[in-house]
Amino acid sequence: MKNSIIATAMLVAACATIDKPREKPVLYTDNVTGNHAELALCVTQRLQADSRWSVRMLQFRNRSYQAIDASEIIAYDVRLMPGTFARNIPTNPDAVMDYHAYPRLEVVHSYDESTEAYTQPAYRFSLIIKETEAASVTATLKGDRHLGNIAWQHLQACS
Repeated sequence: MKNSIIATAMLVAACATIDKPREKPVLYTDNVTGNHAELALCVTQRLQADSRWSVRMLQFRNRSYQAIDASEIIAYDVRLMPGTFARNIPTNPDAVMDYHAYPRLEVVHSYDESTEAYTQPAYRFSLIIKETEAASVTATLKGDRHLGNIAWQHLQACS
């Protein structure tokens, strides 16, 4: 009897802590000079060329939002994405990797903050670069602190 009560209490406590994935916190927000599209392309290219193992595990999506004059870079951990097998995982030296000289630009006509892209397990960080004036943009970075710091350093080098 005691064991069943304890087991039930533990089950209820475990289930009470299960929650849906939440968005990662904002790490940086700052104004920088440059064009949002050029900065996003520069940061993505620098991230793809980065030889650190934690960055090599990432796949990047470069989105351009026409309605709000903004660009966004979303980074995903390839190891946690569906469809990743031993033949294409970055830790396998014989893997067949899909490298692109330039990241594919996704043109999105509207911006929806509640997208599921930010709550997937593979999501690591998001860098949103929004145009404020002719030669000035506001950059907002949210996500993983270590990888976010690396992306922020590349953004500062590009501006």
